[in-house]
Amino acid sequence: MKNNIQFLKILPPALWCLLLLTACATTERTSNRLSADAPAIIAAQPASAKKLVAVAGFENRSTFMADKLWDTCSQLLSTRLIGMGYFRVVEWERMKQLFDWDALSTSSLVKMPEQRTQARQILLCEYFLTGAITFFDVHQTAEVSAFSRSKVLDTTVRVDLLLQDAMTGEYLAASTAEAMETKEYKGGPMGGETGSWDSRSADRALDSAIQKALVALVTQYENQVAGGLK
Repeated sequence: MKNNIQFLKILPPALWCLLLLTACATTERTSNRLSADAPAIIAAQPASAKKLVAVAGFENRSTFMADKLWDTCSQLLSTRLIGMGYFRVVEWERMKQLFDWDALSTSSLVKMPEQRTQARQILLCEYFLTGAITFFDVHQTAEVSAFSRSKVLDTTVRVDLLLQDAMTGEYLAASTAEAMETKEYKGGPMGGETGSWDSRSADRALDSAIQKALVALVTQYENQVAGGLK
């Protein structure tokens, strides 16, 4: 240790800066990696123990109307579910090939025992996961003065998720989460930034809300169901 300290004392200033920058970069990369992998902590289980889950659709119960919103949400949910690694997942594209849009946009596959049983026999899945957009709002505020003006657009989305036993229909876990995306336009008295609501804000808010709800759902499932089987 003493030799190491003496060695560091004789380093030129330029090399000291290089070592410091390297250490900071390493710390930042580690922090980002841990943050990105945080949901994967609950996925520490052998592959043979992972249940097969099918995303059985996504309803839009909000007042916001948009074509293919059920498809976008289901795709986001499937992608996040696969990335988490806790379950095995039926591909969303396969779900759209096997079932029509009406069933997937209303989650009717899991609402009636006959349809649920038929879907389970086709997919050989153990669980169904469904979602719903329960709140979707775009709020605009503006401020105008003699020297400046600004416009802020807030897109807020809330989603619910339900995990269901494919055989019995029992609900195993449920969660809800909300996310907001903000876009601000600023300008001076002679002009500046201009713009209107961007649908990409909705995509980001949806993705964020779905991710939060999914982590909460799997954590609840792990604690209440999987934990009770150990």
